[in-house]
Amino acid sequence: MKEITGSDRIFFGTNTDNECIYITKPKFDCGWYWSFGYLGNKSQHYHLENYQSKDHFLKLEDGSFKSLTEKRNKCMYDCLLEDYKLTDKIKENLWVFCELSLSIYALKETAEVLSRGGSHMTTNPCKDIIINEDEVKRLNEVVIPELCQTLWDLITPE
Repeated sequence: MKEITGSDRIFFGTNTDNECIYITKPKFDCGWYWSFGYLGNKSQHYHLENYQSKDHFLKLEDGSFKSLTEKRNKCMYDCLLEDYKLTDKIKENLWVFCELSLSIYALKETAEVLSRGGSHMTTNPCKDIIINEDEVKRLNEVVIPELCQTLWDLITPE
């Protein structure tokens, strides 16, 4: 499998709490899927694909906390601008960053469905016509690595 070249992580920006957030370099893991879109720092870890969800913590009368998740009906571009002070390199290329990211997520899912023969809810009665190992190989060995490398080059500081 083609390894993505460049730094293991890149400074993404600061979140609304002014904490530094990094994005981790994509890689092919466990011999079957692409790990992509991992964000965080030493005390946080979350995923870029969850951009339409925003967590809030409500302190209850007994001193405990309740986590609430707000679902936002916004595009990735708007959510990232709302949630982060992005690096200049990412902000200048944000539309392309979002296009590449969403394409990678869609193709990752496609490769997984074509490999399993379904969406993993149960055994798909049409799995034999869904499974396409040649296309899975092309997606995982050619298409997704090229998109990941293009994205990584796009956001790598000069």
